[in-house]
Amino acid sequence: MKILLKVVGVIVACMIVALVVLSIIGLDPKQRRPGLWLKGDVQNFPADWTFADKYQTIMVETHPWYLIPHSVNIFFISSQGNLYLHADYDPGGTFPSGKSWTASVARNPVVRLKLGNRVFDAKAYLVTDKAEADALFEVQRKKFPKSHYSDYRRRGDVCFLRVLPG
Repeated sequence: MKILLKVVGVIVACMIVALVVLSIIGLDPKQRRPGLWLKGDVQNFPADWTFADKYQTIMVETHPWYLIPHSVNIFFISSQGNLYLHADYDPGGTFPSGKSWTASVARNPVVRLKLGNRVFDAKAYLVTDKAEADALFEVQRKKFPKSHYSDYRRRGDVCFLRVLPG
């Protein structure tokens, strides 16, 4: 029994040390692997996000209920200077369930975004206006002309989240 407690204690201590180190140095997501904290040069929230159009994906850090940040790479678009995050679901999925990052945003809209080495503190909110969403689908088709996103519009398993200053 004493040996088991020592082993468990060592494992817990190692996990705590690893989390402390990762909170200091960060852990960006890579392709489809999620990450933890996003680190970089913190910038003021831009008034115009069109500079981001040269990127296809953005890193998004959310704050789940279990208190350890969760970050992912996702597609995004800018429209009229505003930034919108793209969330697509498997058939039948809807906001916020189906993706851990959207479920976290529904509970707590505070997010951290990373493009290159620049980090931005923000909040993300679901776009509920149908006319606005329809316009965003058109912008998305222009940014990703060879993608399958036009099919998503028909199935209704895509949503956009508007990003606002944090």
